[in-house]
This record gives sequence, C-alpha cells and structure tokens, in this order.
Amino acid sequence: MKDIPIFTGEHGVATLILREIPHQQRAYVMLRTVWRLQPFLSECRAFCRMAGAESVYVTGQEDLSGLPFVHAMERWSCRRAGLPPQVDPVDLTLLDDSNRETFRTLYNQLFAQIPNAATCTPQEVERIQREERAALAVVEGQIAGLAQWTDGRLEAIGVDSGFRGLGYRLALTVLHRMTTETMELQVSSANQRALALYQRLGFTKTETLSRWYDLTEE
Repeated sequence: MKDIPIFTGEHGVATLILREIPHQQRAYVMLRTVWRLQPFLSECRAFCRMAGAESVYVTGQEDLSGLPFVHAMERWSCRRAGLPPQVDPVDLTLLDDSNRETFRTLYNQLFAQIPNAATCTPQEVERIQREERAALAVVEGQIAGLAQWTDGRLEAIGVDSGFRGLGYRLALTVLHRMTTETMELQVSSANQRALALYQRLGFTKTETLSRWYDLTEE
C-alpha cells in the first residue's frame, strides 16, 4: 500500500503513512496545515481505518494533548571521545545477496513491536545493502542479532532473545567502526531497553523530533 504525501481534506492537509497497514495494521498521520483540528483528525482517522488500519497515530505542531500520548521520537548523540573502550568485539557477517533474506526476516522479528519501526520489505533490504552498512551478529556460529549503520549514524541494533546482554558489545563493535567525531541515532522514548543501552554507551538526548498520539478512537 502506498503512502499519500499530500492528503487534502475539507479541514486540512496531512501526509498519511499507509505502507505499514498490510504488515502491522498501523497508519501514521503527519499534520501539515490544519484549519479545523478536530474535524480534520476525524477525516484522517476515517480514511486510515477505511484503508485497513487497526491503529492510527498522529503527530504535528497543533495541540494534540487531548489525545493519549504514545511516545516521542528523539535524537541522541555521542562524541567519539565519550565512547567506552572496545570490549570483546562481536563477529559480524556483512549483508550480501546470500544472507539478505535472513537479515530481513530477523529485522522484522526484532522490531515488530517497536513504535514507528518500519517493516523491512524486500525493496528496503536491497536499499540498505546498496546505500548503507549492515551485518548479522554471529556468536559461536549462531546468528545472534543484527546491526545497521552509516558512518556517524547508528540506524539499528537488535539482539535475539537467546542472547540478551549482547547489545552493548554489538553496539560498541559497530560504533568503533565509525570514523566521525560525533555519532547519532534516533530512538523511541517508549523503548526503555534501548534508552538504557544508549545511556550506558555515553549517548545523551539532543532533540525531540516528534511527539506521537493515539488517534485510533473517537
């Protein structure tokens, strides 16, 4: 299902993110220009529910405090000098044609319940392989997790439930491969496990990017 970059209703304009409806039954509304807030929220909700969304989330500059708050997307950063030293690096098998489907399947298993995490489609994993860096984490011959990054930006760290505690070592392995003086990432305020990990690594919050509210119910 395709997104609608410019959804024009009777009471405003928004971007509708619909591509997660087939995978997670979720839709996201990004308000652009609003003339009458409550009627426009009802328009967006009705359209997304009609498209098959079971859950609808909204963000924008308008006062949405009357809706249930879900989470905020935050930017965190760390200076290279503030990183802990490398400890026992994790073996990484870089993403290639032979393991692309394994990476995609594991990614979707690990991040399905994380707010605002997009499903990794075949097209998306091809883009990651082409434009970014990604790898499977291997421990004693077993696939234990994954990582995705660019030089200076940590895109994703995920660890299989059978390897709890590996996230710290895996993140350090990736971060020490970066060459920039400042490293950053985006994280949901609802992802408490990730927040604790990033604080331990020396990251601090630098910016709130967006605040999301539950628009599912009238």
